[in-house]
Amino acid sequence: MEPDDVIRAFVMALDDDVELPVDDAIRGLAVLLVNPETQGKERAVLTQVGGTLYRVGLNERVIEAVKKRVQ
Repeated sequence: MEPDDVIRAFVMALDDDVELPVDDAIRGLAVLLVNPETQGKERAVLTQVGGTLYRVGLNERVIEAVKKRVQ
């Protein structure tokens, strides 16, 4: 499988019927990162992806909190 094939699999993000909770993705990455076999470049990339997802999750929470205050 090539990187482009994997990126095409991300198209599921465009399907509103597919639930993609950020917290679940973060937990999945955490499971991969506690595995001692995950090292080097893979660990660095997965950690960066986890940080990005964590930021997205925080942004979602802030937006929801602001919406609740405005109502």
